[in-house]
Amino acid sequence: MEQLFGVLREDLATLRQELSTTVKELKGEVAELGQRVDTVERTCDTQEKELDHHRQEIIALQDSNRDLRYRLEDLENRSWQSNILIRGVPEQAIAGSLEDFVIRLFRQLAPALTDQDIILDSTHRTGRPS
Repeated sequence: MEQLFGVLREDLATLRQELSTTVKELKGEVAELGQRVDTVERTCDTQEKELDHHRQEIIALQDSNRDLRYRLEDLENRSWQSNILIRGVPEQAIAGSLEDFVIRLFRQLAPALTDQDIILDSTHRTGRPS
């Protein structure tokens, strides 16, 4: 019986040693996994900050783009302010150059205008309105 207890004690000691070794290995693996999780969390935090920064930049760029488009449209509209559109003139009515026709038309419509009053930068025809 004593011999049986001795064998059991040896087996128990061996089992304790194996369990102790296994627990140490598991603790090491858990610690390593904890470090890896910390690294992943730091990386995620950094990426979230960068993403927030990029979102703010995108919003600022969209606002700037919208403002620039409005300004461009305003400038385009202002460039047309001094233009005079004459509609309904058939092509057959224009004998000679278009500029001569426009000058003759203004002289008929406003005889008080002198040649110095009628200043044309350019004249051109456009297609029919759609």
